[in-house]
Amino acid sequence: MKKVIIIILIVIVLISSFIYFDYFNVKTNNTSPKISLKENLTDNQILYKAVFYKVWYCKTNKTYTIGSYSDTDAICPTNYKYIDGYYTNAEGIKISKRDLQLLTNDGIYTSDMVETMNNNTQVEDAVHVAYNYGLFKYKKLDKKSSDGYELIVFPKFEEEKDNYKWIYDEENVYCLKDNSYAKYDSKCGKFEKIKMDNKWCELYKTSTLVYEENIEKYCEE
Repeated sequence: MKKVIIIILIVIVLISSFIYFDYFNVKTNNTSPKISLKENLTDNQILYKAVFYKVWYCKTNKTYTIGSYSDTDAICPTNYKYIDGYYTNAEGIKISKRDLQLLTNDGIYTSDMVETMNNNTQVEDAVHVAYNYGLFKYKKLDKKSSDGYELIVFPKFEEEKDNYKWIYDEENVYCLKDNSYAKYDSKCGKFEKIKMDNKWCELYKTSTLVYEENIEKYCEE
């Protein structure tokens, strides 16, 4: 009987470990979960049903978004129609093309979330979350500083070919140390912690960022 219990416990630990590493792989490598059921929702959207979460793949912007089973499937950006540069949502709120693409391009706010925004303050709050998060979404370069620190670049949200997107500024290079960065000019300058303001730390919880691994690090003192 003891052997049976031990074997069951080992199997549970192995399965749990595999599920965790599968989740970590999804988060880290922007890919689909290995342990999941695949479902084609639309021509643009694929749903992967994992053990404790769901993942949506959007073909239009080639992104994977993690959510819970309580979330609706309106995750992928839709082909919004703009009049004079603005989209009007289901609540009658006008949202500029720049702001809407900022909110939805990376799945930080779902189409369903956008449609339920019923005042301009909600839009402004969402823009605050998406924009400030995007500013610190750095990209690592394939080289290091003379003192061994990884080198990174930060993006800017700019218009390109009549659409808005995050474009990495390759001209301004920074050093990375844990969760801190410093300007790099042949050597690393003074390091500053990557940290969000109190407003952001309250508001991000209403976005899909709540599912991001270690998102709390941006709000640590």
